[in-house]
Amino acid sequence: MIVQEEEHCQKQFGILVNDPDTVERLDATEVPEKAIQGTPWYTVLSNQYYMEAFGYIGAYVEEREKLIEDGFADVKNAAGEMSAEDIQKRCEQSDMVFLLLNLSVIPDEVVKQCNFQEHGWSDKFKL
Repeated sequence: MIVQEEEHCQKQFGILVNDPDTVERLDATEVPEKAIQGTPWYTVLSNQYYMEAFGYIGAYVEEREKLIEDGFADVKNAAGEMSAEDIQKRCEQSDMVFLLLNLSVIPDEVVKQCNFQEHGWSDKFKL
């Protein structure tokens, strides 16, 4: 699927979506006897069903702050744009989903500093 999508994008639009080395390697790979189905990567958030269920918009999505509804009012300047800080705060809703799903690899002292119920918690979250 990925190889065919990449070929289509290059042919129709002249763009590269995936790393060419990755696409070449995938194209040379044979289908195993017991393959993982539904998602090519073994992470929960690469599965569209779970992304929707958790309300997750990945960091790879451009202007994802426009798609995320976090319950806080938009803060925009005179030109109608959000500051980088406000964009970061808006994206906290999705970032929290990612972090909580990976909580086991985050040091306890880092997690204890964060109150995920407060807007702006990501400023305190540093590894």
